[in-house]
Amino acid sequence: MSSNVLQLQLATQHNIEYYGEIGMGTPAQRFKVLFDTGSANTWLPSSSCPTTDIACQRHKQYNSQQSSSYVANGSKFSLAYGAGMVSGYLSQDTLHLAGAQLSGLTFGEITQHHQTIFESMSFDGIVGLAFAAIAWHETTPFLELLCQQRKIQQCLFSVYLRQQPVAAQAAGELLFGGVNSARYKGELHYVPVSGEGYWQIQLSGVAVRGKLIDNNVAAIVDTGTSLILLPQRVLGSLYAALGARMLGDIYSLSCKLEELPAVAMHLGNFTLTLTPADYVVEIEGLCISIFVPFNYDFWVLGDVFLRRYYTVYDAEGSGRMGFAEAVHN
Repeated sequence: MSSNVLQLQLATQHNIEYYGEIGMGTPAQRFKVLFDTGSANTWLPSSSCPTTDIACQRHKQYNSQQSSSYVANGSKFSLAYGAGMVSGYLSQDTLHLAGAQLSGLTFGEITQHHQTIFESMSFDGIVGLAFAAIAWHETTPFLELLCQQRKIQQCLFSVYLRQQPVAAQAAGELLFGGVNSARYKGELHYVPVSGEGYWQIQLSGVAVRGKLIDNNVAAIVDTGTSLILLPQRVLGSLYAALGARMLGDIYSLSCKLEELPAVAMHLGNFTLTLTPADYVVEIEGLCISIFVPFNYDFWVLGDVFLRRYYTVYDAEGSGRMGFAEAVHN
């Protein structure tokens, strides 16, 4: 592997969250972090959080007094995610990643986790991999700083995820500055990034058995989301096309996967397909899908999608994304 490529192994908790290890400060304090392509800010629990914050107490905490490279900032912030909100203040320090040192990164010290969901998460904090347009005002986010300081030869990174592996294997790989051709088959198909701030692409259509479910709609490709989110307005037509039945307030699908159709996502002149094995989950004898509605007019392609497709996030120029079918040995 080239010295200008940073390779990071990822672990997973129940295929829901994928995380890797970084260090912060001098000497480095070690943390497990979720690398989130759906946000641009980086944060860690703070040693100054109150003892009443259970999520903070259950995770490793950054202590600025133990770091010789710490620079105070103090600006207060709060961040809202789909799963909840965190708040705290900004600090600056050196981030250590796969042998590289990234100096002067502005990140958040979390003093309050506002929802109990953070208590059970395997990772301590988040490193945002999206663009400056959605980062804190007048701060340089992680990826931009990594490229500015020339820690990697090419300003891109690649994501490879797989299902909960056997003990000897990593659950995934994050490659900054390069692409691992052993992780996919065929050619990488590239499409331009279509949004400001997010890793967003344009789907020309989403179809089931040739029937259009949605067309000309944006999709954010997000390592920080486990499932696939879709606009509420298309939920009914998608489930009708999948032959779903209502059981109470749950859409139930056939457990005979060979009877179910694929879901095709068209990106210009090529198609990314999700098979029933990708989108059906069996829970206590009931088969349900990983398509979840929300009240926005775009799709979010989360870890379910990323396990199927090796994905290249290329920030050179105006930005593009590459996709190829992942190889799982």
